[in-house]
Amino acid sequence: MTILEAEASGLTASEAAKRNDLAARKPYIAEKLRNIAAMEERGEISPIIRLEKSYLCNFQCTHCSAEYYMDRHLEKVFKIKDERRKIDLDDIRRLSREADELGLARFVITGGEPLVMKDFDAVVAAIDPDRHYIITDTNGWFLDLERARHLKSIGVEKVQISLDSMIEAEHDAFRNKPGSYKRVIRAIDASLEAGLNLILSTVLVRGRGKTDEFRSMCEFAKQKGIGLYVSYAKPTGSCTEHPEFVITKEDADIVRELEKEYPVFTHMTPSYGSHKGCITVKGIITVTSTAEITPCPYIDFSLGNLRDTSLKDILARGMRNPWLGPHRPDCLIGEDPKFIKIHTDKTKGAVHLPLPWGQGFSDNDSLLDD
Repeated sequence: MTILEAEASGLTASEAAKRNDLAARKPYIAEKLRNIAAMEERGEISPIIRLEKSYLCNFQCTHCSAEYYMDRHLEKVFKIKDERRKIDLDDIRRLSREADELGLARFVITGGEPLVMKDFDAVVAAIDPDRHYIITDTNGWFLDLERARHLKSIGVEKVQISLDSMIEAEHDAFRNKPGSYKRVIRAIDASLEAGLNLILSTVLVRGRGKTDEFRSMCEFAKQKGIGLYVSYAKPTGSCTEHPEFVITKEDADIVRELEKEYPVFTHMTPSYGSHKGCITVKGIITVTSTAEITPCPYIDFSLGNLRDTSLKDILARGMRNPWLGPHRPDCLIGEDPKFIKIHTDKTKGAVHLPLPWGQGFSDNDSLLDD
């Protein structure tokens, strides 16, 4: 892509250079990424696949959306062990093949903290970095320059590093981990030096968008030339115990305005030429450690289990669902009071999440009032 072509498509010179580099190294993946807009014009979907193989984590964050999936929660609250069959490398290889057959191109290894996984390299290989663009989330604790270079060498293309405040004490308190802010800053510099693509991620809690601290984080991302992904605090996971964190529509609108000035984006921001609005199923799915597929990281209702139903059929099931399939400009689990109440009522007291197909979502779902 030339500079003129980049300008015409709305890409920065830096982003165009990254895409050119990928096209030279991995033309098959680059072509799949280029096809996303055309697929959606034909009525097809191309969601990012979030893979939660493990929920092991060295942190215990106040806002964690995965806390209720973790063994420590089951053992603490319900006094039980999770005996369900966990996803393995063969499951991941099959998922990779099915995704490739559908033209899907992007995997995010998440958790938990992926970099504590002893089989992380094997998971990357099972996804296949020659067929899929692989990203990993991380809290940055273990990401020094040596580890960053290793990630690049095994086929990881991008890291998404969590940073929850530009004020060191606030970040460390939110993460319940003294020293974590310094490790994040180290991880940012290490990732850039190793040649990894990088985005920062931060959780927007109620009222934070109005603060000088949040504006300074936007400035930091702009100066570093990296994107800042803003995740809304929603009434799921640990935030069910902190309703004061959950955003309002005003908070979301503030971020939408900041997108005009800074490299800030959310799950609602158009990407790869797509303006899909709420990205449930259409833009993202999550594969849990027990092979359930949910339409969003924050919705604890399964659309089916990969061991029982093909990925193609699960995606079709999601697109038929009136809550998930149609275009909507708002965030379903973050901004729709009716759905939030349904989700809260159904998941309250549940031992295992997500709720299986038929108990949360089903083909009988309706948007009509009961």
